[in-house]
Amino acid sequence: MEAPSLVSSNNCISSAMVKPQNTLELSFTSLEFYDSIVLSTVKDDIVLNLEHIEELRKICADFFKNEGFVYISNRKNSYTVNPIIYINLIKTNTLKGIAIISENIEKLQIANFEKKFSPVPYELFQNEKEAFVWAQGI
Repeated sequence: MEAPSLVSSNNCISSAMVKPQNTLELSFTSLEFYDSIVLSTVKDDIVLNLEHIEELRKICADFFKNEGFVYISNRKNSYTVNPIIYINLIKTNTLKGIAIISENIEKLQIANFEKKFSPVPYELFQNEKEAFVWAQGI
């Protein structure tokens, strides 16, 4: 007897049910690449700045080519985001949206402030599954 396929209510498979196509460990973040989604877990005590974003832009451009993708940030660690980084995101014309995941209300409040600076759709989630469902719907 075959195991049932796990599908969300929107018929989208979450990352917990699929292995990443590729992973990459950088000095400031860990990346997991899925079909049209990159999941980033920034390391503790990092100040995410323009240089980091430029490196991420190049890596995502190489992986996704000209295909649109969604950036999901898993904010389980403590780090700082310079809101200026969002200004340069407009250069990433294949970036379709940003999702922030955190179970910590304070981190979500900070992310909600950052949302004001984003040139692309930007949503907040308390778990990975919801973020992936949203990302797959963009």
